[in-house]
Amino acid sequence: MRNERPLLAGLLRSTVGWNVAYLAAALCAAGAALLLPMTLGAAVDAALEGGASPVVRLCGVVAVGALAEAVTELLEARTTSQGTAWLRHGLLHRVLAFDLRQQHHFAQGDLLSRLLQSTTETARLVPATVSAAVSVVTSLGGIAALLLIDAWTGLTFLLGVPVVWLIAGGLMRRTTALAEDYQRTHAELADRFVEAIQGIRTIRACGTIEREAARILRPLAALRACGEQLWRMQRDAGWQISLLAPLLHVGVVATAGYGVAAGRVSAGQLLAITGYLTLAFGVFRQVGVLAQFGQVRGSAGRLRALLDDTPAATTVVPVEHGAGALRLRGVRVVAEGRTVLDGIDLTVPAGHEVAIVGASGVGKSTLAAVAGGLLHPDTGTVSLDGTDLAVADPAQLRRAVGYAFERPVLLGRTVREAIGYADEEVDDAAIDAALRDSRADGFVAGLPQRLDTPLQDLRLSGGELQRLGLARAFCRNATVLVLDDATSSVDVVTERQITRALAARPGTKLIVAHRMSTAAHADLVVWLRDGRVAGVGPHRELLEEPGYAEAFGMPPVPYDDKVPGTAPATIEWEART
Repeated sequence: MRNERPLLAGLLRSTVGWNVAYLAAALCAAGAALLLPMTLGAAVDAALEGGASPVVRLCGVVAVGALAEAVTELLEARTTSQGTAWLRHGLLHRVLAFDLRQQHHFAQGDLLSRLLQSTTETARLVPATVSAAVSVVTSLGGIAALLLIDAWTGLTFLLGVPVVWLIAGGLMRRTTALAEDYQRTHAELADRFVEAIQGIRTIRACGTIEREAARILRPLAALRACGEQLWRMQRDAGWQISLLAPLLHVGVVATAGYGVAAGRVSAGQLLAITGYLTLAFGVFRQVGVLAQFGQVRGSAGRLRALLDDTPAATTVVPVEHGAGALRLRGVRVVAEGRTVLDGIDLTVPAGHEVAIVGASGVGKSTLAAVAGGLLHPDTGTVSLDGTDLAVADPAQLRRAVGYAFERPVLLGRTVREAIGYADEEVDDAAIDAALRDSRADGFVAGLPQRLDTPLQDLRLSGGELQRLGLARAFCRNATVLVLDDATSSVDVVTERQITRALAARPGTKLIVAHRMSTAAHADLVVWLRDGRVAGVGPHRELLEEPGYAEAFGMPPVPYDDKVPGTAPATIEWEART
Protein backbone atom coordinates (compact mmCIF):
# COMPACT_ATOMS: atom_id res chain seq x y z
CA MET A 1 0.00 0.00 0.00
CA ARG A 2 1.17 3.48 -0.74
CA ASN A 3 2.25 5.71 2.09
CA GLU A 4 -0.69 8.00 2.75
CA ARG A 5 0.88 9.67 5.79
CA PRO A 6 2.12 12.86 4.01
CA LEU A 7 -1.34 13.46 2.55
CA LEU A 8 -3.11 12.84 5.85
CA ALA A 9 -0.59 14.99 7.72
CA GLY A 10 -1.23 17.83 5.28
CA LEU A 11 -4.97 17.42 5.81
CA LEU A 12 -4.54 17.74 9.59
CA ARG A 13 -2.37 20.85 9.20
CA SER A 14 -4.84 22.51 6.85
CA THR A 15 -7.60 22.43 9.48
CA VAL A 16 -5.48 22.72 12.60
CA GLY A 17 -7.50 25.61 14.10
CA TRP A 18 -10.84 23.89 13.70
CA ASN A 19 -9.31 20.59 14.80
CA VAL A 20 -8.14 22.09 18.10
CA ALA A 21 -11.55 23.65 18.75
CA TYR A 22 -13.31 20.40 17.81
CA LEU A 23 -11.03 18.37 20.07
CA ALA A 24 -11.52 20.83 22.97
CA ALA A 25 -15.32 20.65 22.64
CA ALA A 26 -15.25 16.86 22.39
CA LEU A 27 -13.00 16.57 25.46
CA CYS A 28 -15.30 18.92 27.35
CA ALA A 29 -18.23 16.69 26.49
CA ALA A 30 -16.20 13.66 27.56
CA GLY A 31 -15.29 15.33 30.85
CA ALA A 32 -18.93 16.07 31.56
CA ALA A 33 -19.82 12.46 30.73
CA LEU A 34 -17.17 11.23 33.19
CA LEU A 35 -18.37 13.55 35.95
CA LEU A 36 -22.04 12.71 35.55
CA PRO A 37 -22.12 9.17 37.09
CA MET A 38 -19.99 10.23 40.05
CA THR A 39 -22.14 13.33 40.68
CA LEU A 40 -25.35 11.33 40.31
CA GLY A 41 -24.08 8.63 42.68
CA ALA A 42 -23.05 11.24 45.26
CA ALA A 43 -26.51 12.82 45.02
CA VAL A 44 -28.18 9.44 45.62
CA ASP A 45 -25.95 8.63 48.62
CA ALA A 46 -26.54 12.09 50.08
CA ALA A 47 -30.30 11.69 49.69
CA LEU A 48 -30.26 8.24 51.33
CA GLU A 49 -28.17 9.55 54.24
CA GLY A 50 -30.41 12.60 54.67
CA GLY A 51 -27.66 15.12 53.81
CA ALA A 52 -27.63 18.03 51.35
CA SER A 53 -28.04 16.81 47.79
CA PRO A 54 -25.71 18.42 45.17
CA VAL A 55 -28.57 19.12 42.74
CA VAL A 56 -27.05 22.38 41.45
CA ARG A 57 -23.76 20.67 40.65
CA LEU A 58 -25.62 17.83 38.94
CA CYS A 59 -27.63 20.27 36.81
CA GLY A 60 -24.44 22.16 35.93
CA VAL A 61 -22.73 18.98 34.72
CA VAL A 62 -25.77 18.06 32.62
CA ALA A 63 -25.95 21.55 31.07
CA VAL A 64 -22.23 21.67 30.25
CA GLY A 65 -22.40 18.20 28.71
CA ALA A 66 -25.41 19.07 26.54
CA LEU A 67 -23.82 22.33 25.32
CA ALA A 68 -20.50 20.62 24.60
CA GLU A 69 -22.26 17.89 22.61
CA ALA A 70 -24.05 20.48 20.45
CA VAL A 71 -20.84 22.41 19.79
CA THR A 72 -19.04 19.17 18.97
CA GLU A 73 -21.62 18.30 16.32
CA LEU A 74 -21.27 21.73 14.67
CA LEU A 75 -17.46 21.64 14.70
CA GLU A 76 -17.42 18.11 13.32
CA ALA A 77 -19.37 19.27 10.27
CA ARG A 78 -17.08 22.29 9.93
CA THR A 79 -13.82 20.31 10.09
CA THR A 80 -15.11 17.75 7.59
CA SER A 81 -16.21 20.38 5.07
CA GLN A 82 -12.99 22.35 5.56
CA GLY A 83 -10.86 19.25 5.02
CA THR A 84 -12.87 18.22 1.95
CA ALA A 85 -12.44 21.70 0.45
CA TRP A 86 -8.67 21.63 1.10
CA LEU A 87 -8.30 18.24 -0.53
CA ARG A 88 -10.39 19.15 -3.56
CA HIS A 89 -8.67 22.47 -4.16
CA GLY A 90 -5.20 20.98 -3.86
CA LEU A 91 -5.88 17.91 -5.96
CA LEU A 92 -7.80 19.90 -8.58
CA HIS A 93 -4.74 22.10 -9.04
CA ARG A 94 -2.60 18.97 -9.43
CA VAL A 95 -4.97 17.45 -12.00
CA LEU A 96 -5.23 20.66 -14.05
CA ALA A 97 -1.42 20.87 -14.06
CA PHE A 98 -1.11 17.38 -15.61
CA ASP A 99 0.57 17.20 -18.98
CA LEU A 100 -1.04 15.12 -21.72
CA ARG A 101 0.74 11.94 -20.64
CA GLN A 102 -0.45 12.18 -17.02
CA GLN A 103 -3.94 13.12 -18.16
CA HIS A 104 -4.28 9.82 -20.01
CA HIS A 105 -3.33 7.79 -16.93
CA PHE A 106 -6.77 8.36 -15.40
CA ALA A 107 -10.17 8.04 -17.01
CA GLN A 108 -12.56 10.97 -16.60
CA GLY A 109 -15.00 9.08 -14.41
CA ASP A 110 -12.12 7.82 -12.27
CA LEU A 111 -10.86 11.38 -11.73
CA LEU A 112 -14.36 12.54 -10.76
CA SER A 113 -14.70 9.67 -8.30
CA ARG A 114 -11.35 10.49 -6.68
CA LEU A 115 -12.00 14.24 -6.52
CA LEU A 116 -15.54 13.89 -5.16
CA GLN A 117 -16.09 10.62 -3.30
CA SER A 118 -12.52 9.88 -2.16
CA THR A 119 -11.96 13.41 -0.87
CA THR A 120 -15.15 13.27 1.20
CA GLU A 121 -14.17 9.92 2.71
CA THR A 122 -10.59 11.04 3.41
CA ALA A 123 -11.76 14.27 5.07
CA ARG A 124 -13.44 12.14 7.74
CA LEU A 125 -10.00 11.53 9.17
CA VAL A 126 -10.36 14.35 11.71
CA PRO A 127 -13.80 13.30 13.04
CA ALA A 128 -12.67 9.67 13.11
CA THR A 129 -9.45 10.57 14.94
CA VAL A 130 -11.16 12.83 17.46
CA SER A 131 -13.96 10.34 17.96
CA ALA A 132 -11.44 7.56 18.56
CA ALA A 133 -9.35 9.72 20.92
CA VAL A 134 -12.34 10.90 22.94
CA SER A 135 -13.82 7.44 23.01
CA VAL A 136 -10.53 6.03 24.29
CA VAL A 137 -10.31 8.77 26.93
CA THR A 138 -13.87 8.20 28.15
CA SER A 139 -13.44 4.42 28.02
CA LEU A 140 -10.20 4.53 29.98
CA GLY A 141 -11.79 7.01 32.36
CA GLY A 142 -14.75 4.69 32.85
CA ILE A 143 -12.47 1.70 33.42
CA ALA A 144 -10.35 3.71 35.86
CA ALA A 145 -13.49 4.79 37.73
CA LEU A 146 -14.64 1.17 37.94
CA LEU A 147 -11.27 0.18 39.40
CA LEU A 148 -11.34 3.05 41.89
CA ILE A 149 -14.88 2.38 43.03
CA ASP A 150 -14.41 -1.39 43.23
CA ALA A 151 -11.25 -3.13 42.02
CA TRP A 152 -12.99 -6.48 41.47
CA THR A 153 -15.62 -4.85 39.26
CA GLY A 154 -12.96 -3.15 37.13
CA LEU A 155 -10.92 -6.34 36.74
CA THR A 156 -14.01 -8.25 35.64
CA PHE A 157 -14.54 -5.75 32.82
CA LEU A 158 -10.89 -5.88 31.69
CA LEU A 159 -11.20 -9.61 30.97
CA GLY A 160 -13.10 -8.90 27.72
CA VAL A 161 -10.96 -6.07 26.29
CA PRO A 162 -8.25 -8.17 24.50
CA VAL A 163 -10.90 -10.12 22.57
CA VAL A 164 -12.43 -6.89 21.29
CA TRP A 165 -9.11 -5.54 20.02
CA LEU A 166 -8.37 -8.78 18.16
CA ILE A 167 -11.70 -8.46 16.35
CA ALA A 168 -11.16 -4.76 15.64
CA GLY A 169 -7.64 -5.13 14.20
CA GLY A 170 -8.70 -7.70 11.60
CA LEU A 171 -11.73 -5.62 10.64
CA MET A 172 -9.62 -2.51 9.93
CA ARG A 173 -7.22 -4.35 7.62
CA ARG A 174 -9.99 -5.93 5.57
CA THR A 175 -12.02 -2.71 5.44
CA THR A 176 -9.08 -0.75 3.98
CA ALA A 177 -8.76 -3.12 1.02
CA LEU A 178 -12.50 -3.30 0.45
CA ALA A 179 -12.86 0.50 0.48
CA GLU A 180 -10.29 0.78 -2.32
CA ASP A 181 -12.06 -1.93 -4.36
CA TYR A 182 -15.44 -0.28 -3.85
CA GLN A 183 -14.26 3.16 -4.94
CA ARG A 184 -12.33 1.71 -7.90
CA THR A 185 -15.49 -0.03 -9.13
CA HIS A 186 -17.51 3.12 -8.52
CA ALA A 187 -15.00 5.06 -10.63
CA GLU A 188 -15.44 2.60 -13.51
CA LEU A 189 -19.21 3.09 -13.33
CA ALA A 190 -18.80 6.88 -13.38
CA ASP A 191 -16.37 6.72 -16.31
CA ARG A 192 -18.81 4.68 -18.41
CA PHE A 193 -21.56 7.16 -17.64
CA VAL A 194 -19.37 10.11 -18.69
CA GLU A 195 -18.50 8.34 -21.96
CA ALA A 196 -22.17 7.76 -22.69
CA ILE A 197 -23.07 11.41 -22.03
CA GLN A 198 -20.32 12.54 -24.42
CA GLY A 199 -21.48 10.12 -27.11
CA ILE A 200 -25.21 10.56 -26.68
CA ARG A 201 -25.76 11.60 -30.31
CA THR A 202 -24.01 8.48 -31.58
CA ILE A 203 -26.01 6.27 -29.20
CA ARG A 204 -29.30 7.71 -30.40
CA ALA A 205 -28.26 7.59 -34.04
CA CYS A 206 -27.26 3.93 -33.76
CA GLY A 207 -30.32 2.96 -31.74
CA THR A 208 -28.22 1.31 -29.03
CA ILE A 209 -29.84 2.85 -25.94
CA GLU A 210 -30.62 -0.46 -24.25
CA ARG A 211 -27.22 -1.95 -25.03
CA GLU A 212 -25.45 1.18 -23.75
CA ALA A 213 -27.51 1.23 -20.57
CA ALA A 214 -26.53 -2.39 -19.95
CA ARG A 215 -22.86 -1.56 -20.57
CA ILE A 216 -22.95 1.37 -18.14
CA LEU A 217 -24.63 -0.65 -15.38
CA ARG A 218 -22.45 -3.75 -15.76
CA PRO A 219 -20.10 -2.77 -12.87
CA LEU A 220 -23.07 -2.61 -10.49
CA ALA A 221 -22.75 -6.33 -9.72
CA ALA A 222 -19.16 -5.90 -8.57
CA LEU A 223 -20.10 -2.72 -6.70
CA ARG A 224 -22.88 -4.57 -4.89
CA ALA A 225 -20.54 -7.45 -4.07
CA CYS A 226 -18.01 -5.06 -2.49
CA GLY A 227 -20.72 -3.31 -0.49
CA GLU A 228 -22.23 -6.58 0.71
CA GLN A 229 -18.84 -7.95 1.70
CA LEU A 230 -18.09 -4.80 3.68
CA TRP A 231 -21.48 -5.04 5.37
CA ARG A 232 -20.94 -8.74 6.19
CA MET A 233 -17.59 -7.98 7.77
CA GLN A 234 -19.09 -5.30 9.98
CA ARG A 235 -22.05 -7.57 10.74
CA ASP A 236 -19.80 -10.44 11.82
CA ALA A 237 -17.72 -8.16 14.02
CA GLY A 238 -20.92 -6.67 15.40
CA TRP A 239 -22.55 -9.94 16.41
CA GLN A 240 -19.32 -11.21 17.97
CA ILE A 241 -19.06 -8.11 20.11
CA SER A 242 -22.82 -8.10 20.76
CA LEU A 243 -22.47 -11.63 22.10
CA LEU A 244 -19.53 -10.69 24.28
CA ALA A 245 -20.91 -7.41 25.61
CA PRO A 246 -24.04 -8.73 27.41
CA LEU A 247 -22.04 -11.49 29.08
CA LEU A 248 -19.47 -8.99 30.23
CA HIS A 249 -22.18 -6.56 31.33
CA VAL A 250 -23.90 -9.24 33.43
CA GLY A 251 -20.57 -10.25 34.96
CA VAL A 252 -19.66 -6.66 35.94
CA VAL A 253 -23.10 -5.88 37.39
CA ALA A 254 -23.11 -9.19 39.29
CA THR A 255 -19.70 -8.41 40.74
CA ALA A 256 -20.88 -4.93 41.74
CA GLY A 257 -24.09 -6.40 43.24
CA TYR A 258 -22.03 -8.81 45.29
CA GLY A 259 -20.02 -5.80 46.48
CA VAL A 260 -23.22 -4.11 47.65
CA ALA A 261 -24.21 -7.25 49.53
CA ALA A 262 -20.72 -7.46 51.05
CA GLY A 263 -20.91 -3.81 52.13
CA ARG A 264 -17.95 -2.55 50.12
CA VAL A 265 -20.14 -0.77 47.51
CA SER A 266 -22.88 1.74 48.40
CA ALA A 267 -26.15 2.23 46.54
CA GLY A 268 -24.88 5.48 44.98
CA GLN A 269 -21.65 3.77 43.93
CA LEU A 270 -23.68 0.98 42.31
CA LEU A 271 -25.51 3.62 40.27
CA ALA A 272 -22.16 5.23 39.38
CA ILE A 273 -20.75 1.82 38.36
CA THR A 274 -23.69 1.39 35.98
CA GLY A 275 -22.94 4.78 34.40
CA TYR A 276 -19.19 4.17 34.15
CA LEU A 277 -19.82 0.73 32.73
CA THR A 278 -21.65 2.38 29.82
CA LEU A 279 -18.65 4.63 29.26
CA ALA A 280 -16.20 1.74 29.58
CA PHE A 281 -18.12 -0.15 26.91
CA GLY A 282 -17.03 2.63 24.54
CA VAL A 283 -13.87 0.60 23.99
CA PHE A 284 -16.01 -1.87 22.10
CA ARG A 285 -17.27 0.90 19.81
CA GLN A 286 -13.71 1.29 18.54
CA VAL A 287 -14.53 -1.50 16.11
CA GLY A 288 -16.76 0.84 14.12
CA VAL A 289 -14.23 3.68 14.41
CA LEU A 290 -11.43 1.45 13.14
CA ALA A 291 -13.60 0.36 10.21
CA GLN A 292 -14.03 4.04 9.37
CA PHE A 293 -10.25 4.47 9.60
CA GLY A 294 -9.94 1.66 7.07
CA GLN A 295 -12.23 3.52 4.66
CA VAL A 296 -10.24 6.72 5.22
CA ARG A 297 -6.97 4.94 4.44
CA GLY A 298 -8.41 3.31 1.33
CA SER A 299 -9.69 6.66 0.05
CA ALA A 300 -6.42 8.40 0.89
CA GLY A 301 -4.59 5.74 -1.09
CA ARG A 302 -6.61 6.63 -4.19
CA LEU A 303 -5.86 10.32 -3.71
CA ARG A 304 -2.20 9.54 -3.14
CA ALA A 305 -2.08 7.98 -6.61
CA LEU A 306 -2.77 11.42 -8.10
CA LEU A 307 0.12 12.88 -6.15
CA ASP A 308 2.42 9.99 -7.06
CA ASP A 309 1.71 10.69 -10.74
CA THR A 310 2.99 14.25 -10.34
CA PRO A 311 6.71 14.61 -11.09
CA ALA A 312 9.00 15.82 -8.33
CA ALA A 313 9.29 19.58 -8.14
CA THR A 314 12.25 21.06 -10.00
CA THR A 315 13.88 24.44 -10.01
CA VAL A 316 11.65 26.89 -11.88
CA VAL A 317 13.43 29.05 -14.45
CA PRO A 318 11.85 32.27 -15.76
CA VAL A 319 11.04 32.35 -19.47
CA GLU A 320 13.13 35.04 -21.09
CA HIS A 321 11.22 37.38 -23.36
CA GLY A 322 12.56 36.64 -26.85
CA ALA A 323 11.60 36.40 -30.49
CA GLY A 324 10.26 32.84 -30.27
CA ALA A 325 13.06 30.50 -31.39
CA LEU A 326 12.28 26.83 -30.71
CA ARG A 327 14.95 24.14 -30.49
CA LEU A 328 14.28 20.40 -30.11
CA ARG A 329 17.17 18.00 -29.55
CA GLY A 330 16.95 14.21 -29.32
CA VAL A 331 13.21 14.27 -28.56
CA ARG A 332 11.61 10.87 -28.06
CA VAL A 333 8.03 10.23 -26.97
CA VAL A 334 6.57 6.82 -26.10
CA ALA A 335 2.83 6.36 -25.61
CA GLU A 336 1.18 3.06 -24.60
CA GLY A 337 4.33 1.13 -25.48
CA ARG A 338 4.58 2.66 -28.96
CA THR A 339 7.29 5.12 -30.02
CA VAL A 340 5.41 8.13 -31.43
CA LEU A 341 8.40 10.43 -31.95
CA ASP A 342 12.01 9.31 -32.11
CA GLY A 343 15.21 11.29 -32.54
CA ILE A 344 13.62 14.63 -33.37
CA ASP A 345 16.27 17.31 -33.93
CA LEU A 346 14.62 20.50 -35.09
CA THR A 347 15.21 24.24 -35.01
CA VAL A 348 12.29 26.59 -35.64
CA PRO A 349 13.59 30.07 -36.48
CA ALA A 350 12.06 32.96 -34.58
CA GLY A 351 9.26 34.78 -36.39
CA HIS A 352 8.77 32.07 -39.02
CA GLU A 353 5.62 30.22 -39.98
CA VAL A 354 6.30 26.49 -39.95
CA ALA A 355 3.87 23.80 -41.12
CA ILE A 356 4.02 20.25 -39.73
CA VAL A 357 2.76 17.71 -42.28
CA GLY A 358 2.65 13.96 -42.59
CA ALA A 359 0.28 11.03 -42.85
CA SER A 360 -2.23 10.30 -40.13
CA GLY A 361 -0.68 8.89 -36.97
CA VAL A 362 2.93 9.96 -37.58
CA GLY A 363 3.01 12.21 -34.49
CA LYS A 364 2.13 15.70 -35.79
CA SER A 365 -0.09 16.63 -32.82
CA THR A 366 2.41 15.04 -30.42
CA LEU A 367 5.18 17.20 -31.86
CA ALA A 368 2.97 20.29 -31.51
CA ALA A 369 2.24 19.41 -27.88
CA VAL A 370 5.93 18.84 -27.12
CA ALA A 371 7.00 22.07 -28.84
CA GLY A 372 4.69 24.16 -26.66
CA GLY A 373 5.32 22.36 -23.37
CA LEU A 374 1.95 20.59 -23.07
CA LEU A 375 3.79 17.25 -23.13
CA HIS A 376 7.26 16.54 -21.79
CA PRO A 377 9.29 14.11 -23.91
CA ASP A 378 10.59 10.86 -22.46
CA THR A 379 14.08 11.84 -23.55
CA GLY A 380 15.56 14.93 -25.15
CA THR A 381 15.11 18.65 -24.57
CA VAL A 382 12.86 21.39 -25.87
CA SER A 383 13.86 25.03 -25.40
CA LEU A 384 12.22 28.37 -26.17
CA ASP A 385 14.65 31.24 -26.63
CA GLY A 386 17.22 29.24 -24.70
CA THR A 387 14.96 28.24 -21.78
CA ASP A 388 14.41 24.52 -21.24
CA LEU A 389 10.63 23.95 -21.15
CA ALA A 390 11.08 21.15 -18.59
CA VAL A 391 12.07 23.72 -15.93
CA ALA A 392 10.34 26.81 -17.33
CA ASP A 393 7.96 28.73 -15.09
CA PRO A 394 4.52 27.31 -16.02
CA ALA A 395 2.66 30.64 -15.79
CA GLN A 396 5.20 32.47 -17.94
CA LEU A 397 5.34 29.59 -20.43
CA ARG A 398 1.58 29.65 -20.92
CA ARG A 399 1.72 33.38 -21.62
CA ALA A 400 4.53 32.84 -24.13
CA VAL A 401 2.84 29.98 -26.03
CA GLY A 402 -0.72 30.10 -27.36
CA TYR A 403 -2.69 27.10 -28.67
CA ALA A 404 -5.67 26.54 -30.97
CA PHE A 405 -7.00 22.98 -31.27
CA GLU A 406 -8.94 20.89 -33.75
CA ARG A 407 -11.83 20.43 -31.32
CA PRO A 408 -11.73 23.43 -28.98
CA VAL A 409 -13.69 23.40 -25.73
CA LEU A 410 -15.32 26.72 -24.91
CA LEU A 411 -15.06 27.68 -21.23
CA GLY A 412 -16.95 30.46 -19.51
CA ARG A 413 -20.54 31.65 -19.40
CA THR A 414 -20.76 33.78 -22.54
CA VAL A 415 -19.08 34.04 -25.93
CA ARG A 416 -17.11 37.03 -24.66
CA GLU A 417 -15.74 35.06 -21.70
CA ALA A 418 -14.95 32.07 -23.91
CA ILE A 419 -12.90 34.15 -26.35
CA GLY A 420 -11.15 36.13 -23.61
CA TYR A 421 -10.52 33.00 -21.52
CA ALA A 422 -6.95 33.45 -20.27
CA ASP A 423 -4.90 33.98 -17.13
CA GLU A 424 -4.78 37.70 -17.86
CA GLU A 425 -7.55 40.18 -18.54
CA VAL A 426 -8.38 40.62 -22.24
CA ASP A 427 -9.92 43.94 -23.32
CA ASP A 428 -12.72 44.36 -25.86
CA ALA A 429 -10.37 45.78 -28.50
CA ALA A 430 -8.29 42.58 -28.44
CA ILE A 431 -11.44 40.45 -28.67
CA ASP A 432 -12.73 42.44 -31.67
CA ALA A 433 -9.37 42.12 -33.44
CA ALA A 434 -9.24 38.39 -32.72
CA LEU A 435 -12.75 37.91 -34.11
CA ARG A 436 -11.75 39.70 -37.33
CA ASP A 437 -8.54 37.71 -37.78
CA SER A 438 -10.32 34.40 -37.17
CA ARG A 439 -13.22 35.44 -39.43
CA ALA A 440 -15.66 34.75 -36.60
CA ASP A 441 -16.96 38.33 -36.45
CA GLY A 442 -19.64 37.70 -39.07
CA PHE A 443 -21.54 34.88 -37.36
CA VAL A 444 -20.95 36.29 -33.85
CA ALA A 445 -22.62 39.55 -34.97
CA GLY A 446 -25.68 37.48 -35.93
CA LEU A 447 -26.04 35.83 -32.51
CA PRO A 448 -29.07 36.92 -30.41
CA GLN A 449 -26.94 38.77 -27.85
CA ARG A 450 -23.72 38.83 -29.86
CA LEU A 451 -20.73 38.54 -27.50
CA ASP A 452 -23.03 38.28 -24.47
CA THR A 453 -24.83 35.22 -25.83
CA PRO A 454 -24.69 32.38 -23.25
CA LEU A 455 -22.61 29.42 -24.38
CA GLN A 456 -25.40 27.01 -23.49
CA ASP A 457 -27.58 28.67 -26.16
CA LEU A 458 -25.02 28.20 -28.97
CA ARG A 459 -25.55 25.75 -31.80
CA LEU A 460 -22.32 25.92 -33.76
CA SER A 461 -20.94 24.08 -36.75
CA GLY A 462 -17.49 22.55 -36.57
CA GLY A 463 -15.99 25.43 -38.55
CA GLU A 464 -17.62 28.09 -36.36
CA LEU A 465 -16.39 26.34 -33.23
CA GLN A 466 -12.85 26.24 -34.63
CA ARG A 467 -12.99 29.94 -35.49
CA LEU A 468 -13.92 30.78 -31.90
CA GLY A 469 -11.01 28.62 -30.76
CA LEU A 470 -8.73 30.56 -33.09
CA ALA A 471 -10.08 33.85 -31.75
CA ARG A 472 -9.26 32.73 -28.21
CA ALA A 473 -5.68 31.96 -29.29
CA PHE A 474 -5.36 35.24 -31.21
CA CYS A 475 -6.37 37.24 -28.11
CA ARG A 476 -3.14 36.30 -26.40
CA ASN A 477 0.00 38.26 -27.15
CA ALA A 478 1.96 35.02 -27.44
CA THR A 479 5.51 34.70 -28.70
CA VAL A 480 4.74 31.29 -30.21
CA LEU A 481 1.36 30.32 -31.63
CA VAL A 482 0.62 26.62 -32.17
CA LEU A 483 -2.33 25.66 -34.38
CA ASP A 484 -3.02 21.93 -34.01
CA ASP A 485 -5.15 21.26 -37.09
CA ALA A 486 -7.25 24.24 -35.99
CA THR A 487 -8.75 24.98 -39.44
CA SER A 488 -9.62 21.44 -40.57
CA SER A 489 -13.39 22.16 -40.47
CA VAL A 490 -13.15 25.62 -42.03
CA ASP A 491 -13.95 26.04 -45.72
CA VAL A 492 -11.09 26.75 -48.12
CA VAL A 493 -11.97 30.41 -48.73
CA THR A 494 -12.23 31.22 -45.03
CA GLU A 495 -9.02 29.33 -44.36
CA ARG A 496 -7.15 31.48 -46.88
CA GLN A 497 -8.46 34.62 -45.20
CA ILE A 498 -7.36 33.30 -41.81
CA THR A 499 -3.97 32.34 -43.25
CA ARG A 500 -3.40 35.88 -44.53
CA ALA A 501 -4.38 37.35 -41.15
CA LEU A 502 -2.10 34.85 -39.40
CA ALA A 503 0.85 35.83 -41.60
CA ALA A 504 0.44 39.46 -40.56
CA ARG A 505 0.69 38.58 -36.87
CA PRO A 506 4.13 38.82 -35.22
CA GLY A 507 5.83 35.86 -33.59
CA THR A 508 6.52 32.25 -34.46
CA LYS A 509 3.74 30.10 -35.85
CA LEU A 510 3.69 26.30 -35.73
CA ILE A 511 0.82 24.83 -37.76
CA VAL A 512 -0.26 21.20 -37.99
CA ALA A 513 -1.55 21.05 -41.56
CA HIS A 514 -3.44 18.56 -43.73
CA ARG A 515 -4.05 20.85 -46.69
CA MET A 516 -1.39 21.49 -49.27
CA SER A 517 -2.38 25.16 -49.51
CA THR A 518 -1.43 25.67 -45.83
CA ALA A 519 1.96 24.04 -46.37
CA ALA A 520 2.55 26.10 -49.51
CA HIS A 521 1.94 29.34 -47.63
CA ALA A 522 4.34 28.50 -44.76
CA ASP A 523 7.94 29.67 -44.67
CA LEU A 524 9.13 26.16 -43.84
CA VAL A 525 7.59 22.70 -43.77
CA VAL A 526 8.52 19.93 -41.33
CA TRP A 527 7.68 16.61 -42.95
CA LEU A 528 7.19 13.72 -40.50
CA ARG A 529 7.30 10.07 -41.48
CA ASP A 530 7.24 7.13 -39.05
CA GLY A 531 7.82 9.43 -36.07
CA ARG A 532 10.95 11.00 -37.56
CA VAL A 533 11.72 14.13 -39.51
CA ALA A 534 11.85 13.07 -43.17
CA GLY A 535 12.56 16.54 -44.46
CA VAL A 536 12.60 20.25 -43.65
CA GLY A 537 12.38 23.04 -46.18
CA PRO A 538 10.03 25.13 -48.32
CA HIS A 539 7.00 23.34 -49.70
CA ARG A 540 8.09 23.71 -53.34
CA GLU A 541 11.40 21.99 -52.60
CA LEU A 542 9.89 19.14 -50.62
CA LEU A 543 7.52 18.41 -53.51
CA GLU A 544 10.52 17.02 -55.30
CA GLU A 545 11.04 14.42 -52.56
CA PRO A 546 9.51 10.97 -53.14
CA GLY A 547 6.53 10.37 -50.86
CA TYR A 548 6.00 13.97 -49.76
CA ALA A 549 2.88 14.56 -51.89
CA GLU A 550 1.32 11.39 -50.48
CA ALA A 551 1.16 13.09 -47.07
CA PHE A 552 -1.69 15.21 -48.49
CA GLY A 553 -3.61 12.25 -49.89
CA MET A 554 -2.28 12.63 -53.43
CA PRO A 555 -1.40 9.59 -55.52
CA PRO A 556 2.33 8.90 -55.74
CA VAL A 557 4.05 10.56 -58.69
CA PRO A 558 6.99 8.72 -60.27
CA TYR A 559 10.20 10.48 -59.35
CA ASP A 560 11.46 10.43 -62.94
CA ASP A 561 8.39 12.37 -64.14
CA LYS A 562 9.02 15.27 -61.74
CA VAL A 563 10.49 18.46 -63.10
CA PRO A 564 12.31 20.37 -60.36
CA GLY A 565 10.46 23.51 -59.35
CA THR A 566 7.33 22.87 -61.45
CA ALA A 567 5.48 19.71 -60.31
CA PRO A 568 2.61 20.13 -62.80
CA ALA A 569 0.56 17.29 -61.31
CA THR A 570 0.64 19.04 -57.92
CA ILE A 571 -0.40 22.38 -59.38
CA GLU A 572 -3.34 20.75 -61.19
CA TRP A 573 -4.47 19.03 -57.97
CA GLU A 574 -4.29 22.32 -56.03
CA ALA A 575 -6.42 24.03 -58.65
CA ARG A 576 -9.07 21.36 -58.32
CA THR A 577 -9.18 21.70 -54.51
